[in-house]
Amino acid sequence: MRKVSVPIDMSSEQKSLLGIISKRQLVYLLIGGLLLYNYIPFVFNVFSSNWFAAIIISVFSAIPTIALIGFLAFFRLPKLHLNFDHYLIIKFRYKSNIGVWTKYRKSLGD
Repeated sequence: MRKVSVPIDMSSEQKSLLGIISKRQLVYLLIGGLLLYNYIPFVFNVFSSNWFAAIIISVFSAIPTIALIGFLAFFRLPKLHLNFDHYLIIKFRYKSNIGVWTKYRKSLGD
């Protein structure tokens, strides 16, 4: 049988929005934008006595949110061919499934 290599990466998600980002990534960016839109004005108003310090503190308070959203939206585990958020979901479900299988086996009489 003849093997033909496909020039397209079949395991990655489709970039459906302008060929740049996927729908999953857009949802992460929208959620991150809404979070920043909600808490940056509050942080700015708390330190509004000095506007320069308020801007600096607002930027530094936004960095963790931007980093987390960027990491979940765009980081990929190439060895496993998974996005990092999908990998975390699998890991969290694994911890809860261990007890389910043990209870199921005990109910069968093993």
